[in-house]
Amino acid sequence: MTTIDRYIAALFAKNFFLAVLALTFIFIFQALFADLYDHAYTAGQIFYYHALSIPQISVQMMPPCVLLATVFTLSSMARTNELTACFSIGIGVQRIMSLILSMVFVIACFMLVMQDRVLPLAYRARTSYYWREMQHRPDFYLDIKQDKIWYRSQKLIYNLQRFDPKTKIIYGMAIYTFNDDFKLVQVVDAQKARYEPQGWRLMDGSVTVFSDDDPFPVTQQFKEKELVIGQTPKDFQEIEKEVDGLRLKELYRYIARMAGAGADTKGYQVKFHARISLSFIPIVMCFLGFPFSMAGRREGSIARDLGLCLAITFFYWMFYSIGLSLGTNGAMPPWLAAWLPSVVFAVLAIILLARRKT
Repeated sequence: MTTIDRYIAALFAKNFFLAVLALTFIFIFQALFADLYDHAYTAGQIFYYHALSIPQISVQMMPPCVLLATVFTLSSMARTNELTACFSIGIGVQRIMSLILSMVFVIACFMLVMQDRVLPLAYRARTSYYWREMQHRPDFYLDIKQDKIWYRSQKLIYNLQRFDPKTKIIYGMAIYTFNDDFKLVQVVDAQKARYEPQGWRLMDGSVTVFSDDDPFPVTQQFKEKELVIGQTPKDFQEIEKEVDGLRLKELYRYIARMAGAGADTKGYQVKFHARISLSFIPIVMCFLGFPFSMAGRREGSIARDLGLCLAITFFYWMFYSIGLSLGTNGAMPPWLAAWLPSVVFAVLAIILLARRKT
């Protein structure tokens, strides 16, 4: 790597890290301000909760930051005639693009590792802190990495095969009740549980009672049974959010298990493919930045470059969000919904680059 290569790489890295810091700070600040204004929690709780979200916000800000760094780096070099000087000594456009793309590829790989290894841990820590410290639910526990879903609340432990938030029906539900000494006193098992205004209605199950006076448990079968508990579908909907705390391989296994049980997994599949596709959006953003910043000497200001980047980012994320929504609703395959926007904008970037060369 020559001195000029190191200069360009250092300039790009500086612009990228400054952009990440700036956008992350802006996003965190507006979220902090909104929560502090509501006065729902203490200032310490709010600051700590949002501190746990910094890794996730930083990763989400990296794609637009790559675009900002690409445009700012090359346009500033164009305005100061540094690009012209590079061309005059034999350093062409392809070499500069290859250098920046190699750095962006490293960023993309770093994002993929972060989303698979770091963000699930941060999400679980943030969720646990929210329920136990901010919502004062120290008994809250949710685990969906095993063969079934385990949900703990107070003296009850729920074991669920599948929960459908649309129909508010639980398929394969077992409720374990414990006394103050945490000894099992009752097990209610049902094939299906439906939520109604008066509570949960269990169907086709059994009730097993354990007593200290009788060494043998007593079991009774039932066709239908009303169950009054404090948990509503809103509580069990946390299961939908908890998949964000799974690694990619864990999410893949969870999707396979849910599909085997006959559940609708389109939303989970979209999340799975979106995690991967999101990690490679920086490469597309970088390609989009080249044709707008390497047209010889550029006129304009930093404000113009910033407005251009914001406009590209807005339309990119709009189409990306629409694609994910179409995949979740079943209008297109989940993998296509997650990757199509990136493919479309990548083709657009290649066309613009080709037109610049001609």
